[in-house]
Amino acid sequence: MTYTNLKGDVFMNKLVNDKKIETSIKSELIKSMKFTSKDIKVNSVNGVVTLDGFTNVLAEKANCERIAYRIDGVTEVKNNIIISLDGGESDKKLTELLNENLRNSEFKDRILGVSGKVSAGSALLVGKVLTERDRQIAISEAGKTLGVKNVVGTIKLTAFKDDTSLTNDINMALMQSKINVNDISAIVIRGKVTLTGYAEKKEDFDALVTLLQSIPGVEQVNNKLKMQTVGSGLN
Repeated sequence: MTYTNLKGDVFMNKLVNDKKIETSIKSELIKSMKFTSKDIKVNSVNGVVTLDGFTNVLAEKANCERIAYRIDGVTEVKNNIIISLDGGESDKKLTELLNENLRNSEFKDRILGVSGKVSAGSALLVGKVLTERDRQIAISEAGKTLGVKNVVGTIKLTAFKDDTSLTNDINMALMQSKINVNDISAIVIRGKVTLTGYAEKKEDFDALVTLLQSIPGVEQVNNKLKMQTVGSGLN
């Protein structure tokens, strides 16, 4: 006689899903990072992914987390990756490398007013930019500096708009985008935007944040979008 163990089936299902998540993440890391991906370990338990290992660049650490979140079934990512530069570099040398990266960036025209200083491996960025997107670009470019462990941005925005004008600009940008925004709303309070509603695709989450960050006057984007369930239009 054969007995069906429902709990066992569910348990095995979770194991299979976690194994699939780990394999998918590792595969994407290899595509993105190639040789350096061997230093990153991936573990998934019920969709909660833990990343361990070493990298020389903060931007790679952040990229690993982004990749993990894109994989189906991932509900949370714990990023324990350590920034480690063999031999080490002095803060003075890291500061020189940091500012050289900012000045040579492909986005240099957008972040000309930004400079940085490194202390104990931590980079502090100061200066002014036009939009929140430019501020995020500066932080991202600083994170590409070898040996920088984290980036703190005190960069100020030069653009200012009242909430009514900013809401109009945001609604216009949403309507002109190629994203279906019928179920999406943007609430503006003192330059801080909260996105609510339902998005059709995962790619829309990042695309909408990037779009709003590029609007002068937007100081912060709080993304509370949910994934739309096929057939119902609701999550």
